[in-house]
Amino acid sequence: MGSSWMLGAIASGIGIGIGGAIAWILKGLRINFIYALSAGIILGLLLFEMIPESIGLGGWWVFLLGATIGIAIFQYIHRSLDRITIITSSPQKDILVHTGILLTVSISIHNFPMGFVLGSNIKPELAGAMLLTLLLHNIPEGIIIFTPLFLSGFGILTWMIGTVMVTLPILVGSLLGKLIGIGYPYLLSFIISATISVIFMVATQELFKESVRHSSLRFSLIVGTAGLVSVYLFILAVS
Repeated sequence: MGSSWMLGAIASGIGIGIGGAIAWILKGLRINFIYALSAGIILGLLLFEMIPESIGLGGWWVFLLGATIGIAIFQYIHRSLDRITIITSSPQKDILVHTGILLTVSISIHNFPMGFVLGSNIKPELAGAMLLTLLLHNIPEGIIIFTPLFLSGFGILTWMIGTVMVTLPILVGSLLGKLIGIGYPYLLSFIISATISVIFMVATQELFKESVRHSSLRFSLIVGTAGLVSVYLFILAVS
């Protein structure tokens, strides 16, 4: 069996790692700007990447069902995290830690079915182009995962561990996809849709809401729109 099934995991890991490096640079900016920009990047990633891939796999009805379940999952995880006391120097950092955990878990869950799809469709002759494409498309995910964690005080070790945690589901999914082949598009679409909903709630309830609280609705909308448009232009450039 060839090693082409591993390319999705390798490319995604490198892309997420690069995104984390960019997040390290961004952490020196104003907190309200980071909140709004991250929310815009997340919404752009959902709108232009994740939602189309989910609908393409299972259609609108599966997407809507998964999204509805995802909202319930978000509420459950959110309440569970609120019961956990995270000892930091301020409640503001606690919010950042909660946000980072939610994003890491959500994107990790999303990456398993995507790895499955990649593993079942990878052709060795397309390996080079796929490697570059996946690397570039995973940079925004790395930015949105690590920005709140870095802002809350975590460092390089978190970057390394987080990259492995988010990449491992892609590796496992790719291997299973290579061995089994894609035969469960509706199930995969449902899982992706549910995680999309969780990530959307994080963007709006945890990030954008905090940006408005620390600045204004107008400022947050302008910066958030800039983040969304930047993702669109980025995806357009690498497609």
